Amino acid sequence: MQRQPVYSRQQASHKLIERLLAEHDIALRRFIRVRLGAQQDCDDVLQEVYVRLSQIDDLPEKLADRLDTARNYLMQIASNLLIDRARRAQVRHAEKHISTDDVETYSTLNAPDRDLHNKRQLQQVEAALAKIKSVHRQAFLLHRVEGLSYREIGDQLGISVSTVEKYISSALLAVRQALLSDAEAHS
Repeated sequence: MQRQPVYSRQQASHKLIERLLAEHDIALRRFIRVRLGAQQDCDDVLQEVYVRLSQIDDLPEKLADRLDTARNYLMQIASNLLIDRARRAQVRHAEKHISTDDVETYSTLNAPDRDLHNKRQLQQVEAALAKIKSVHRQAFLLHRVEGLSYREIGDQLGISVSTVEKYISSALLAVRQALLSDAEAHS
């Protein structure tokens, strides 16, 4: 009779994680990629799934009788991680004074299958910015492209923070109206 190797809890957990990811890697990647639309982020989320699994105490015992539902378990972990990422992105965008509508536009612009649509939208944004006052456009670009704070923009342009807010709001309104009018025209 051959003796089975004895693994420590941690080794057993890592072996199980490797097995789960090997069995469900393709389905898990597809699940994540469909929801993200970006390959490089897919690998990051997969790594986070691995980390999350490795942090679970007694993973082999918890999944011992449920290996048939392990795929659902992995998908749920990935789904929770994607939700957490989306929430963090919303917080980051809120801190930068970006509305939820702009977050949706940003997500749409990053979808790989939307190149033509994205180019048209970018042209509309550029056209809308070309029509507004140059100081409004400059404040908007300093904030969105250069990443300057409202205070830094105010100091650079010699205006108050509230005036910077008004200029950027004006630019955002012009961009939003241009994108909405195009969306209505193509619906």
